Amino acid sequence: MPPLQQRYYDILMERVRNDRYPSHQLLNRLEAAIYTPEQVIEYVDMLIAKNDESWYPSGQMLDRVERMLRLAAAAVA
Repeated sequence: MPPLQQRYYDILMERVRNDRYPSHQLLNRLEAAIYTPEQVIEYVDMLIAKNDESWYPSGQMLDRVERMLRLAAAAVA
């Protein structure tokens, strides 16, 4: 059984994946639940996939991808 944090993260990820237009509140909760580099990678991959589904992706979703990429780069540096 995964740790509670991972279970919470998995539940939120599943909700976001299955929602064509996830709410910003749900995305904010998911970002706050991220604790590991693997979770960051999975989250950014999911955001990129969601943006790729639309010919005109949401500017706010693109901003989230860019912000998470900057955070990941800063963590590695």
